[in-house]
Amino acid sequence: MRVHANRDSALVLAAQASKAVPRITTIPELKGIHMEADARLAMLTMTATNQEVSIRASMPAAVEESGSAVIPADLLPDILKRLPGDQVSFSTVGPGIIHIGSGYAEYRLNILDAAKYPLPEVPFLEDTIPVSGICSLARQTLFAAAAGDQQNILKTVRLKVGPYGLKATSSNGFCIAEAAGDKNCVAASETCILVPARSLSILAAISLDSDVYQMGLTREGLAFWNGTTMFCTHLIDGSYPDTDGLLDRIQGAYSASIEAAELYAAVDAVTSLASADKDSSGRGEIMFGEHEMVVSAETSDGRASVPVKALILSPSPYPFYYDFKQLMRYLKQLRGRITLEFDQNGLLAIRPGETRYLQSPMRAPKQAAGGKAA
Repeated sequence: MRVHANRDSALVLAAQASKAVPRITTIPELKGIHMEADARLAMLTMTATNQEVSIRASMPAAVEESGSAVIPADLLPDILKRLPGDQVSFSTVGPGIIHIGSGYAEYRLNILDAAKYPLPEVPFLEDTIPVSGICSLARQTLFAAAAGDQQNILKTVRLKVGPYGLKATSSNGFCIAEAAGDKNCVAASETCILVPARSLSILAAISLDSDVYQMGLTREGLAFWNGTTMFCTHLIDGSYPDTDGLLDRIQGAYSASIEAAELYAAVDAVTSLASADKDSSGRGEIMFGEHEMVVSAETSDGRASVPVKALILSPSPYPFYYDFKQLMRYLKQLRGRITLEFDQNGLLAIRPGETRYLQSPMRAPKQAAGGKAA
């Protein structure tokens, strides 16, 4: 292999691919980035995988001799960042050795056999559909997915494609977030797939909202391909909760119209008190006033309250309690005026624009047990 390329562009490729390198693995090849130079296409391609996600990124390059190698992922990005020249060359100079040079600097690194590296499957173009807006879709749903190390169907984001376009839904069992995606990403019949939330997060990290991918299923999972970058993820089998039914059926008994930014600021102001108390679990209170909603948090250290002007459409006679940290993750995305809807038990629904959000109430604190709690 002998190839010459722009150093900055090669660094971008290495940085993208390295996001798929596993932190811990017993397979030596997976600790590296697979590099391939193709003289016919005049392209340099870097690929990495952790066997859950794969990232393949390509760029134009001057290829004198085709070839491939697996270069240590913990070294390649750092070397490319430190090289002094605008151009970089990669040349295999013997069995298991690659030469990397730029300007006055050069490196000789041990490499692994590229033939043993598990490369991702490229989908057939006719089996794909175009999709964009990945970053927005991820931002509007990932915050509500379950976290932790245990395998859980709620650690996924459900993607639905149909005649209406693309929709994404996530839930951690306490809240549900739904967002409409690219309306041009259509299919004749509805298809639902479960994508690991971690995978969608990585895809968003290497993408722009303006990026248009061809999305399609492969034997290994789901692939996103735009001609120079391909992202593949395995899918999760299982039955997702009926979040659509919950979002559709909720009946608001109480409601108020309020500025999203003002509500976020109020919740943020009192959350520091709730967060400092280990027994509060981040619990905060929302109470209806005559022309306002009062956001509060109370712990053994004291009480914080912030009134927020609101148009009270149908007041509740008693307060409701919520995990304010969770609520803030959604509110920080919103702009303009929103309507808060509460059912008889305090289930909170917010449905602005192309998103829908549902959050379960928490139990009232002990000191408030004398009143009617959620």
